[in-house]
Amino acid sequence: MSEMVEKLYYSDPYLKHFDAVVTKVEGGKVFLDRTAFYPGGGGQANDLGTIGGKNVTDVGKEGEEIYHTVPDSSFKIHQNVHCDIDWPRRHELMMSHTGQHILFRAMQEQNPDMSVGKVDISVDKKTLFFNGEMPWGKLKAAVARANEIIAADTEVIIQEVPKDSPLLAGVRMKAEKIVGEKVRIVRVGDFDSAACGGVHVKRTGEIGGIAVVRLVSGRQASDLSIQFEVGIKAIHAASILALSTLTVSEILGCAPENVEPTVRNLKAEKESLSESIKASSKGALGSLEPEKIGSFSLYSSMLQGTDRKTMSDVSSRLIRQEGAIVLLCDVSENAFMIVACNEKIAIDCPSLLNKGLERLKGRGGGKKNFAQGGGSDVQHAEEAFKLVRQSFHDIISSQLGCG
Repeated sequence: MSEMVEKLYYSDPYLKHFDAVVTKVEGGKVFLDRTAFYPGGGGQANDLGTIGGKNVTDVGKEGEEIYHTVPDSSFKIHQNVHCDIDWPRRHELMMSHTGQHILFRAMQEQNPDMSVGKVDISVDKKTLFFNGEMPWGKLKAAVARANEIIAADTEVIIQEVPKDSPLLAGVRMKAEKIVGEKVRIVRVGDFDSAACGGVHVKRTGEIGGIAVVRLVSGRQASDLSIQFEVGIKAIHAASILALSTLTVSEILGCAPENVEPTVRNLKAEKESLSESIKASSKGALGSLEPEKIGSFSLYSSMLQGTDRKTMSDVSSRLIRQEGAIVLLCDVSENAFMIVACNEKIAIDCPSLLNKGLERLKGRGGGKKNFAQGGGSDVQHAEEAFKLVRQSFHDIISSQLGCG
């Protein structure tokens, strides 16, 4: 049975250097009798550093044992080794983990029904996945509240108590995730208390500040997720976002505090205009008159903002007519083209479509008598349309003998 490793990262989370004895070596995995390397957990990434001058590339747990991955090492059992923690990395992770506790509690003040989905804290990205509504106004208030707690330099106290302790009343925890008979509580003054196995700072002032840099759908993990930064990274991120807002306010010709309502108004105007254009295009499709080329009828039109399904439905209806040929090209965020003809007409529609799509830098496909596709190069949409239209004329004139 393996001896219990002494967890120095709990007894002294500020320990940067320590000495230990190698208890076991399994390939590149080195086991020590004591370690300050946090193996990761609670959403916080593991520590890195060196053992005996060799780089530690990973730290993790196997049951109650903690391993340190040191590639190409030649450590021996009972060997004394000196170890160094990558302190800037560790301290950023500590700041971030405590900051996450504070941020979530501040958000929960705005919406008591909120719950944590999961936490993913690394040096590169810090993400809080949560369930529950969090409108921008409430998020702004929560971030401001979190920074008040950080600026107050509130003491962070860590306790270990039995599972049946009355001290657990009001503590945020997921009982099913508690392993063992004791619960480790992280208290941020009177503001927050949560069960957590992570490594934290002693006082909130060390965090330096917190900034939300992104709010996105949490996909499968939760309803939403927030990406945030702490310390100097938070200052940099907040400065960049503030300057972006100032740039947008100058472009819009409004005060920075009016950027949000101005953009909302512009969005509403755009949507209204888009609906008008769609209605106009739909009307144009409904009254489309063909160009007669011999016994053939060529229905062609350049459109803007037309619903793609409407284009497809109209094209399918038109080509039921004997001798009918359809060429439609819509331009909105990208260019979309339909090339179709009556099934009795010997024209390779996908081939003609691809001629146009070459100009649009796009792709598409379909059946011999009905093809559709699109591309991003909208500047060449009219050129692509005219090219395909002329191809129809050439084919009809030369191969089908129509004047």
